[in-house]
Amino acid sequence: MSLFHSTVSRRDFMKGLGLVGGAAAVTPAFHDLDEVISAAESTRKRAWFVKEVDEPTVEIDWALVKRHHGGHSTQSAAVVARYPGLEAYNAMTRSGKSDADRMKDNEPGYRLRDAALGSANGGVFSGISLAGSPGAVGGVIPTCEADKFGRRKVQTPEARGVPKWTGTPEEATKMLRAVMVFFGAANLGVGELDDHHKNFVGLTGDNIGTQYYPNIDKAPTTVTKPVVFADQPTFTWDQAKNITYVPNIPLWSVTYLIPQHQELNMRRPTVLGRTTQTRYRLRRETTTCTQDFITGIGYQSMADVPYRVLPSGPGIVLGGLGENARHSIMTLSPEVGAFGGYFDMLTDLELAPTKPIDAGMWRFCHSCGLCADLCPSGSITKKGEAEPSYEVRPSHLTPKDPPLPGMRESGEWHKLGRKTYWTDMPGSQIYQRSVDVCNVCWGNCVFNGSNGAMIHQVVKGTASVTPLFNAFFAAMHEPMGYGMKHGEEVEEWWNMSLPSNGFSSTMMARHMGY
Repeated sequence: MSLFHSTVSRRDFMKGLGLVGGAAAVTPAFHDLDEVISAAESTRKRAWFVKEVDEPTVEIDWALVKRHHGGHSTQSAAVVARYPGLEAYNAMTRSGKSDADRMKDNEPGYRLRDAALGSANGGVFSGISLAGSPGAVGGVIPTCEADKFGRRKVQTPEARGVPKWTGTPEEATKMLRAVMVFFGAANLGVGELDDHHKNFVGLTGDNIGTQYYPNIDKAPTTVTKPVVFADQPTFTWDQAKNITYVPNIPLWSVTYLIPQHQELNMRRPTVLGRTTQTRYRLRRETTTCTQDFITGIGYQSMADVPYRVLPSGPGIVLGGLGENARHSIMTLSPEVGAFGGYFDMLTDLELAPTKPIDAGMWRFCHSCGLCADLCPSGSITKKGEAEPSYEVRPSHLTPKDPPLPGMRESGEWHKLGRKTYWTDMPGSQIYQRSVDVCNVCWGNCVFNGSNGAMIHQVVKGTASVTPLFNAFFAAMHEPMGYGMKHGEEVEEWWNMSLPSNGFSSTMMARHMGY
């Protein structure tokens, strides 16, 4: 039996094949973080068909891009209530079966274990732990003691008796990418907060409920959470008024990707499928630890709280994480399709901006339209209904009440500036309030498919260079088994062997032999 046990070490075996010397010759040896960030290999690996371009694939009219009120979206009940009227809105109940009744009927995706999983996920729409506290602003903490919110304070270079970190913008971007990937992000995009990009920073934060309807302009600052650019050197937060002050100094915006559970995404709109939105839970460590790092090297940062102050869409497209999509609130990533979790941060650490990309995905949307065909409320623009435009298409619902103060009469729920298809968001929200939960558009996108098999790279690569086969590729999505799961197929998730967190953490890795 001893003949079956080798006494040759792995290194000797590789050396015998003549591979050790070759591997050593081509593999860089890094001794510290400074050497890592100065190496070109520290960038993230992306497919060959993802090309950097000087301008994003979606056309932008910067004259139309203005700072927006955070409550002027259909996530604000006050905005949606205008369409059916406040009384009718408040009286609405869903006509579909309740989750509780579906559970009692033992329907797939709504069973006890499905509901328990969703509850244990921290709440599908839970915010980060720093929201509503000065912990959302990092870089002004001089010691390493704990503050009254229980957040660990980080020692600054000044407290350590050393100068702050310095390097080129290119080195800073590589360093921050390495740090954020270590803390859980998949990739990041960077943009300088110039006069154009400042208009993406919201005027206010959170959404406005119907208790201030229709006089939303009378809502107190503790509700609207204004964000004000001020002539001061630091980010500050006025706790009494709930106003965030952003300094008028050179700043950079960082948009980062937190992947989500792709397999659960194909099980919407069930209770089990809704649990797929894991980004809020997973981002907490990434955001907090990254802010602590930035503080630790001597700079400031501000997370994207209050909610909606830093919409991720512009950063995704302009920073090269993805492209514009047919669904107005969706972007497309070459790696994770339409279902990535994106967040933003501002910092005074000087970074090198990253470029937009062209992977053919926005062009693909023009000839696909699968998400629109499968939208149960008919809210997404279908093929042939309209072409991309700078002008928002009005909702199919006729508002019962006049425009709210400070808002456009039509299409007020969208921010202007890009030439795109426009989704009827009031129609979508009213459907979800009066009929059933939804979000199936996120699960139906053809770019949500796997990346491992060669055929997926062939399809995506072909779409990046020619639109000739786009309609065929879109038509093959469901027949090839990449569509949504229904019935007992939903419950198969419990028996699957899946990677941690439901996605591959090596999707952009180029080192360590994964």
